[in-house]
Amino acid sequence: MDTNFLDAIQEPIMGLLGIGLSFMALFIIFKAVQLKNRERLALIEKGMDPSLADPKPKSKQNNLKNGIILIGIAIGVLTGYFLNLIFKIPNFVAYSSTILVFCGILLIIFHRRDITR
Repeated sequence: MDTNFLDAIQEPIMGLLGIGLSFMALFIIFKAVQLKNRERLALIEKGMDPSLADPKPKSKQNNLKNGIILIGIAIGVLTGYFLNLIFKIPNFVAYSSTILVFCGILLIIFHRRDITR
């Protein structure tokens, strides 16, 4: 195929995929909330306590780990951008590898810090 044709259709396809995946994620979240509501209503109908449907409260450790992952992603994106800019490494390779490396390093540091406590 002609590379000009592929370049021309790449942006619209990626845009449609981004929009489609966003709607899919929102639909999954909506269904999860709807399922939780139905579960609570079923417990109320049976005369049980609806707080039984509540999951365990999230610990501060989970929040810290999620924050560390987001920091790793941000550092990875920045480093991938500079690798792409300076060494002309392809976008996908630069971004994905640095994101995974920095998230892994930060999670290992988090895990080692958690063990020493």
